[in-house]
Amino acid sequence: MLQSIVRKTPEMTNPPNVREQKMAMPPNFVHSLDSTHMMLTALHCQRHGITFVAVHDCFWTHACTVDVMNKLCREQFVALHDSPVLENLAEEFEEKFGHLSYKEYSAKRSLTGRTGMVQCAFKGTLPGRGDFDVKQVLESIYFFS
Repeated sequence: MLQSIVRKTPEMTNPPNVREQKMAMPPNFVHSLDSTHMMLTALHCQRHGITFVAVHDCFWTHACTVDVMNKLCREQFVALHDSPVLENLAEEFEEKFGHLSYKEYSAKRSLTGRTGMVQCAFKGTLPGRGDFDVKQVLESIYFFS
């Protein structure tokens, strides 16, 4: 036999791997912020009639509109990161999952078939904000190149 195939059915559910979910959450969250920044930049370029192309974190436009895209890109970065992003995430997790302990969720999941909830990592206090003023990005020479 050269290979084997395992067919999973809805009845074959495994409990979530909490360690893997905790390890995956920070980079996935940062990636979501990067993609949100790209989407906001694209939307604002469209509103200004600017051609916008992107792959991952590389943004392109025509040479004659680079300066405008650069300005829009910085403005959207500041708008996104000047908001209380982490606080909003913690609040949303608390609203959605705060009433469930992990054991309660696991029991409920096995009954409902839901999967993938990350045990709330925001119990307690969030890290404080640093003293960097994100608005400095607006005047920075090297921000996105």
